[in-house]
Amino acid sequence: MIKRIVLLCLIGTLWSCGSTKDSANAGLKNEILDNLVAQKSFLIESEWVQPMNTNAINSVAGSGLLLPGNSGSNISLIGNPNYLKVEGDTISAYLPFFGERQLTGGFSDSNAIEFKGIPDKLKISKNSKKNTYTLLFSIKERTEVYQVTIMLFNNLTSHIHINSSQRNFIRYIGKVSELPKEDVSLEGL
Repeated sequence: MIKRIVLLCLIGTLWSCGSTKDSANAGLKNEILDNLVAQKSFLIESEWVQPMNTNAINSVAGSGLLLPGNSGSNISLIGNPNYLKVEGDTISAYLPFFGERQLTGGFSDSNAIEFKGIPDKLKISKNSKKNTYTLLFSIKERTEVYQVTIMLFNNLTSHIHINSSQRNFIRYIGKVSELPKEDVSLEGL
C-alpha cells in the first residue's frame, strides 16, 4: 500500500514538472509570435494544402495520381517549395495551387498563387484569450485579385485561406517562423 502511494506521488511530481515545462514553452511561443507580428517580419512555410472539394479534384484523387497519404481534400506540400513572407509593408507568396481555375489570367507558366506587393486594407487583430492573430488583406497580381486571411496560432502554426477572383477557394496549413537572416559577409564582394 505504501509503495503505491509513493509511486503515485512520484508520478504526480513528474507529471506536474512536465506541465510546468509546457507552460513555459507556451509563454515563450506567445512572446515569439507577438514579436514576429509586431515587427511585421515572418515567414510561413506550408506543409499541407486543402483545396476546395470538387468533382475534378475527386477524379484526380480517385485516379491514383496522388501519393499515398494524400487525398483530394488534403495534399502534403512537404518537399515542395512554398512560402508566404511578411517583410514590413510588403507581402509576397509562392503557393502551389491545386484546384479549378475559373478564368485564365493571361499568359503565365506558373500554376501557383504568386504575388508580391503592398496589400490593400491590411487588418491585423489579436484574440487575447486564445493568443492568436488574424491578418486580413487583399492583393492584386496582374489580372487576379486575392482575398487572404492568415491565422497565426500560439503554437507557431498557421492557416492561410485564399479566395481568388479566378480560382476556387484553397487553404494552406503550415508553420510560422522568423525570416532567415541574410548573409552579410558576402555583400562587399
